[in-house]
Amino acid sequence: MSGFGNVMNCPIVRTSHDSVTFCTPEAFRSIYDTKANVQKARQYGIWPKELASPNTFSVIDKEKHARKRRVMTAAISESAVRTSEPFVFQHADRWGELLVGDRKNEWSEPRNMSEWSDSLVFDIICDLCFGRSFDTKTPGPNKLRSIPHDILQFLIFAYNVIYSPFADIWLWMKPKGLDKLMLSQMPSSIKQYLEFVDASVRQRVEEENAHDENGTEPTRKDMLHYLIHARDPETGASGYDFVELREETDLLIVAGFDTTAAVLAALFFYLVQNPHVLEKVQHEVRSAFKHSEEVRSGAQLAACTYLRAAIDETMRMNPPSASDMLREVLPGGLRIAGTNEIIPPGINVGTPLYALHHDAEIFPEPFRFRPERWIADKNNVESIESVQRAEAALFPFLMGIRGCPGKSLAKMEMLVISSRLLFSYDLRGEPGDVMGAGRRNLIWGRRNKSQFQTKDAMVPLRDGPMVQFRPRA
Repeated sequence: MSGFGNVMNCPIVRTSHDSVTFCTPEAFRSIYDTKANVQKARQYGIWPKELASPNTFSVIDKEKHARKRRVMTAAISESAVRTSEPFVFQHADRWGELLVGDRKNEWSEPRNMSEWSDSLVFDIICDLCFGRSFDTKTPGPNKLRSIPHDILQFLIFAYNVIYSPFADIWLWMKPKGLDKLMLSQMPSSIKQYLEFVDASVRQRVEEENAHDENGTEPTRKDMLHYLIHARDPETGASGYDFVELREETDLLIVAGFDTTAAVLAALFFYLVQNPHVLEKVQHEVRSAFKHSEEVRSGAQLAACTYLRAAIDETMRMNPPSASDMLREVLPGGLRIAGTNEIIPPGINVGTPLYALHHDAEIFPEPFRFRPERWIADKNNVESIESVQRAEAALFPFLMGIRGCPGKSLAKMEMLVISSRLLFSYDLRGEPGDVMGAGRRNLIWGRRNKSQFQTKDAMVPLRDGPMVQFRPRA
C-alpha cells in the first residue's frame, strides 16, 4: 500500500498507525457489506466482561457471530415487533400525561428531553425484555432511575478503552486476570447496572423454568421468553447458556434504549428550533387521525411522509452512532470502492457516519435541518435523483449482517411515540433556552446553534433541549 490521500474523490484519513477511514457511500458498502472480507476490529474484544462470553455486538469471529445473530433475529422477529406495539402505546400515552403535569391548560414546566426520553425508552425496553415496567419515567423515589445514566457511564468507559492507544495491552492482559480486577474496581454506578441485568435475567429464567415444570404458558411472551427458549434455526441447538443470555440481554437494553432515546431527544430539539417544521408535522398527524387511539402503525401512519422525513433528517443530523465502527481487514485484503488500492490484512478500516451524513455533495446545506430533502417531487427528475442519492447514503442502523437487528422496533418506537405526542399535545422550546444548541463560546465545531450538540461514546452523549407541553386545544 503506497499511501493514503484523496484517491478518486474518496476522502481518506489515517486516524492511527493501523486505522484508516473512508467517507463515501461506496466505501461504506465495501466495508460493512455482509460479504466484505473483514471482521470486527480486535479492540471490540475489550467489551465483554468475560472474555469467553461476548454478545452479538462484541463477538469478533464471523462464524460465532453468525450463530448468535441467527438466534437473536429469531427472537426479535417482525411478528415480535408487532406484538410489542400496544405496550409502546401505553408508555407513550402515560409519558404525555407526565410531560404536561398538573398544568392542564397552561404550558408545563420545562422538561429536559434527553432525560425524559431516556426514562421513557428505558421503561419500554425493560417492559419488552422482562415483561414488566420499572416506571422510571414517573416522578418520585425510584432506585432504578439512575440506570440510564449508569449505562452511559459504562459506554463512556468502554469507548475510551477501545479507542485508546493501549487497547492491545488491555487485550493482552484481559485473560490474565484483568477482567476480575476491573470487576472489583468498577464504579458503583456501573456495578449497579450490571447487578440489575443479572438479577432481572435470573428472575425471568426462574419464571420460565416454573412454567416448563408445571406445563403452563406465560400470560405474556416478552423478549426474554423467546431468548430463553431460542434455538439455532439452522442446527436446532440451544441458543444460549445463562452467561450468554445475560450478555445478550445487556446488549438489548443498551442498544434498544440509548439509540432510540438519543434520536427522540434530537428530534424534539429540531422541532422546537424549526417552528415551521413542527407546525407541518402536527398538521399532517392531526389530519390523518380523528382520535389518539387511532394513531398506530398502518397505512395512515405510513402516509405521514413529512413526519417520517423529519425522523430520517434527525438521524442524518445526529446518527445513533457517529464513530467509525472499525473493521479489521482479513487475509486476502479488501478493495475499497472508489480507490485503486487493496487494503492489506491487519489494517482497521471504517466510515464515520457523522462525516458521511454531512457531506455537502450528497446533502446540500448539510447543517440545515430540512426534512424536504427526503421527499421527491415526482414531476422533477432532479428532485428524484437528489432523494435517491440521499437515501443511498443514509446508514443510521449500519447494514449487512452487523447491522442493527432491532431497527424495525426502533423505527416503530420513534414513529409511534412522536406521532401520538404530536397528535395530543402542543409543544414549544422554553423561551430563551439554548441547552443542546451550539454556541459562540464553545470550541470550534460546536458553534452552530442549529445543530444538536452530542459527544460520541459509541452512542451520543447529550443534554437538552428544554421543552414545554400543553394539551392541544
